Amino acid sequence: MPVEQIIEAAEDISFWDVLETLFAIIEFPAVTLLTAVLIEILLPISSSWKLTGLVFYFEKISRKVNKKENSTGQIIFSSIVLPFFILVVALLIAFFLRFVINYDAIVALLVLPFVMDSKYCFPTTLKVKHALLDGKKDKARQQLQTIMHRDCSKLSEMGINKALSEAIGMSVFANWFSVLVWYMLLGIEGAVMMQLVAVMARAFSIKKERYVVFGAFSYKVEQIMLLPAAVCLFVMMLFSISCFRVLRNFISHITMFSSSTSGLILDWLGSYANVSLGGPRYYGTSLIRLPRFGGVNNPDIKTPLKIYNKMRFCGILFVCVCVLVSVFVTSDLSV
Repeated sequence: MPVEQIIEAAEDISFWDVLETLFAIIEFPAVTLLTAVLIEILLPISSSWKLTGLVFYFEKISRKVNKKENSTGQIIFSSIVLPFFILVVALLIAFFLRFVINYDAIVALLVLPFVMDSKYCFPTTLKVKHALLDGKKDKARQQLQTIMHRDCSKLSEMGINKALSEAIGMSVFANWFSVLVWYMLLGIEGAVMMQLVAVMARAFSIKKERYVVFGAFSYKVEQIMLLPAAVCLFVMMLFSISCFRVLRNFISHITMFSSSTSGLILDWLGSYANVSLGGPRYYGTSLIRLPRFGGVNNPDIKTPLKIYNKMRFCGILFVCVCVLVSVFVTSDLSV
């Protein structure tokens, strides 16, 4: 097409035509998700403004119903009713926003950056890294303890890096990657449910003595909801040069993951980064011996950020694959 014809065609296009085309593109769920991911990554939104910031408030609410004098039956009943009530309220708010705005893409772009959270443990990771670089192991342990339920006071430098690698890997997976997957499955309602379940599982963590019974229901629901995301993560890892190591370790370690999706994820992340994760750790005064899985190298000071970047890469790759699939499916239907 000659340059003159291109210029004439451009002159005939109004601003509203461009805007209409833009909104038509954003209406695709995968494109909406990609836009929301870029907004969440680029904007400095604090975790306290996101759903992950509700951990403290959920703990406070749980103390009203999870009392020491309650019977086991009462605790189990309240452990089911409270999460159900929270999810129902959140879904009603999502439905209300849909009704008021009546444009799914705008609702998603407004809500998703405050639902997903790829930076929940990131500030702590940088603080721990700087403390270790300065040779201040005690300060690094104190910073790490702020995001951990396990006892960090006895950890060596390698132990600090291993614990931090596990924490940031699981945080990005549960609070970000899984939210992406559930948005593609059930829309904004699915994303909100996944994040709230993850937040409740952290607030009512079974690693705390107070929540051993009360947190069991939230923990099991979270492990079930993480399964579709785990499948998607595994597929994304097959696009990497580490795919053979991930597959080999998965086959050799498969008997270790009879009841925990989290263990499966840690094995894949360790294999992906070729570092050893798992092993013994203290919760209070109790020593819990978990199996070792993942790669062969011991975690070093670079490992937490390495795992963080690999998880982010998998998430962005997943969204890009969804966009490509949406384009091809739409083009096939229009033919």
